[in-house]
Amino acid sequence: MDYNKWRFPASNHGEKKGISSGDTETFKKAPYQAFAREILQNSIDAQANDEEPVRVEFNLFEINALDIPGYDSLKDAIRRCGEFWHYKSEYVSEYKNMLNVMGSKKIKCLRISDFNTTGLIGVESTKQDNNKFLALAKGSGVSEKNNNSMAGGSKGVGKNAAILLSSLNTIIYSTRTNQDINGNPGNYSGSIGVAALVSGYVDDNNCDNRDYTQGTGYYSSDDLVGALNTNINLDPSFLKREREYGTDVYIVGFIDEKDWEKEVINSILNSFMTAIIYRKLEICINGVEISNDTIENIVYDDSLIIKNNKSNIISQYRILTNKDGRVITYDIDTGYGNCTLYVLPLEKSEDELATHKCTMVRVPYMKIKDENLGSTFRVSALCIIPDGLLGKKLRDIENAQHIDWELKRIKDLDERKEVQYVLNDIKQQIKDNIIDCLKLGDNEPLDPNGAGDFLPDIDNGGESSSDSSGQQKATEKATVTKPKENKYIERNANNESDNGNGLEPDIGDVDVEAIDGDVMYPEGENDSENSVPHPGDNTGGEKEGDEIIFKKTKLSNVKYNVISTDKLEGRVKVIFIAPIDYQNCYLNISLMDDSNGHLPVLIEELNCNGFKIESKDKREYGPFSIKMNQKIVLDVKTNLSGFFASEVKIICK
Repeated sequence: MDYNKWRFPASNHGEKKGISSGDTETFKKAPYQAFAREILQNSIDAQANDEEPVRVEFNLFEINALDIPGYDSLKDAIRRCGEFWHYKSEYVSEYKNMLNVMGSKKIKCLRISDFNTTGLIGVESTKQDNNKFLALAKGSGVSEKNNNSMAGGSKGVGKNAAILLSSLNTIIYSTRTNQDINGNPGNYSGSIGVAALVSGYVDDNNCDNRDYTQGTGYYSSDDLVGALNTNINLDPSFLKREREYGTDVYIVGFIDEKDWEKEVINSILNSFMTAIIYRKLEICINGVEISNDTIENIVYDDSLIIKNNKSNIISQYRILTNKDGRVITYDIDTGYGNCTLYVLPLEKSEDELATHKCTMVRVPYMKIKDENLGSTFRVSALCIIPDGLLGKKLRDIENAQHIDWELKRIKDLDERKEVQYVLNDIKQQIKDNIIDCLKLGDNEPLDPNGAGDFLPDIDNGGESSSDSSGQQKATEKATVTKPKENKYIERNANNESDNGNGLEPDIGDVDVEAIDGDVMYPEGENDSENSVPHPGDNTGGEKEGDEIIFKKTKLSNVKYNVISTDKLEGRVKVIFIAPIDYQNCYLNISLMDDSNGHLPVLIEELNCNGFKIESKDKREYGPFSIKMNQKIVLDVKTNLSGFFASEVKIICK
């Protein structure tokens, strides 16, 4: 049998396909955004010439319903689907609506065409191996893209995003490619239709045990459901491909919801801003041109940009163009390769443009996700993961929508732990570098947005700038600014400092007249870990001393800047400029309650300028060393979670 019609293979009384399919459910939350991402990443993956951008056109048009390829056979298949599920009202309603669409005079379609691509290789063959055309048209969970980290899509389910936008669940694929399935150069064209329906009766025979279809049918020329050897062109305004290679996708019965163009534009800008700025991608949506040459006007056009996307889109544009020269670049070193981090610190007047996030982009310059930095950072950031081993590792653990990395996709537990470590290290380096961007000593003061709402600004042992409920007090807001000149603190233990700072030798003299009653001394300990002695009933004796006893003294005249880096894990950064050189320093943090009472905070981990510090005492954690005029960054993990008001002390022993 050799003629063009819709063919729905029988299931041989096997599995039945219903309305709810896992492949389509994946994209139902935001179908237009998902559709735009999937279409564009497929086109970028097929780029033919690296020197020129891939161009993708979206064009909405109408045709006579009778001009749908294989109109009669498709309508008949839809009818049999409704009859097969006659006992389910939602199925009956769904397929009745489809028949109504087929009965209309006019039907809307959307054409998506790409240029400067190779087209879908394999269109001339029914051979399955390395057949990109059949993988797209007939595969489920099958991808025949090149096995490298450059491929944006790799799960083989992205085409379902387009099917969701068809009132008939019907797509036509037409392609022209410059080589055959074996890589031989030439001109090869072909088309195929795909209708993702539910199972329906195979025929109209009047018997109770009639076989039913697998659900998905194909518009093809023979029972092998291979491609037609010609290009189908449904759009009367589109010239038939004769010289340019590429692929045309027709969504038949396109669901033309209000403002769908705006949703698609925002999805494109949010997901592919880097590719557009780097001249890897150009798009035209119903006459709206989006390219490196037009992008500035687009991102600042409030009629096109959805309010909730504004900060992300404008921030990505400003970071990648760096027209104001404020972006700071950092290298992120990992065991699998290096990434590049771009940080844009924002002024207080630009608060609404701060995303407080780092946009994670991987080659081929597609955004995967945003990493939250916390509201304390008035910045927007972007990290690009290049081609290579790291990109391949992360591509392999992306979910079907390509919007997150899921470690449980790695079956080998040791490899999973290794990749988890790499991801955690990347996140930590991003946060560390952003804090460095807001470092002490900058010429322009940078205020981490919101820090004063929750975090203390301790200066010379002063009170926190927020109370225990996190509400701002009428005191100075916590900021990261150029430090004041610290007073010199006398380090010579044999000479007492005039200002009373530093270590002071204390000869064991006792002023008996100054003692009112017996001197109590600690006796016994509490049972809990890191317990402290409590007063006993016995009294201590008194005698003249001749030994030098060094008192532990708080490091004063220092401004400590405390920034929460992970409120869920209780992680904070304590930053200050060391006023002296000293070897044995210890960190103490106290929680301040409503009445400014001090409760001890246990310190579980401490890193000093990148070096891990080990300590048995969790209340006075150390020792660590400091050097005069050096910026000291203490990365601290506490036993608390959330934001809390605190007092920080550095104790010298």
